[in-house]
Amino acid sequence: MAVVDNHVVYDWFPASAARVNAAHREGTMDRRTPMVAGIAFAVLYTVALILIPRLPGIDQPGFDIVAHVNEHSATMRVQALLLAFGSLALAVLLGYARERLTGPPSYVFTIGAAAVLVQVFITTWFTAGLALHPDQLGSATARTITDIVSMWSPMLTITNILMAVPILLAANAGRFPRWLGIIAAVFAVEQLIETITIIGPPGSFISPSGPMNSYLGAPLFILFFLALGIALSLEQQRDNRSEIVDEPDAPDKRDAVDNQATVEDAVE
Repeated sequence: MAVVDNHVVYDWFPASAARVNAAHREGTMDRRTPMVAGIAFAVLYTVALILIPRLPGIDQPGFDIVAHVNEHSATMRVQALLLAFGSLALAVLLGYARERLTGPPSYVFTIGAAAVLVQVFITTWFTAGLALHPDQLGSATARTITDIVSMWSPMLTITNILMAVPILLAANAGRFPRWLGIIAAVFAVEQLIETITIIGPPGSFISPSGPMNSYLGAPLFILFFLALGIALSLEQQRDNRSEIVDEPDAPDKRDAVDNQATVEDAVE
């Protein structure tokens, strides 16, 4: 009897503990992923932005752009590499954020997330392309390409609003912390105001890709997604704590012993 009893007990508990431990490890890794992605994105994008001075503004002549590209051509290609890896981290973060959204806001967020990544990629094509043959770059070509690139930041404000507003609505619904909702609200309002840079005059604070885009919008862009990654990890941690792991009840010892006795009687 004791042997059967012990066999039943020790055969069940290790398997149950293994399942619980495996679920715990998987949950821990999944919980940390958004935070790691957010930090990686923030670090890579920040380094990429401060690595070199921004391109001459729309009020500067083309030969100033040529001189800038010749001086920083190698660094501009490194910047493109940093943006590429940073965009990978951002894509992971956006995927986790989309999972917590429901209804029409989730579709709006998806459109904004796809648009922001496409805009980053296309802009990087042009800026990194300028650095491939700097010694052959003409002033008119440099000015034309840079003018196209300059409209990236003003138009990015729309895609940022498409992502910030759904996060704000989700925070109001309790799916994100209140502090993230506040950050999302500030970011959305600032980006709405920043749309003025689409028509900003050359050489002003609100000129396209000017000081407002570079020194106000860009830091808030990085801060928003860093905060989103942290909030996603905290929310998943809270969800993991509230979940009850449903494990099968241990087999009743008395039934196991009776079954074993019945088998032994049948054999005899």
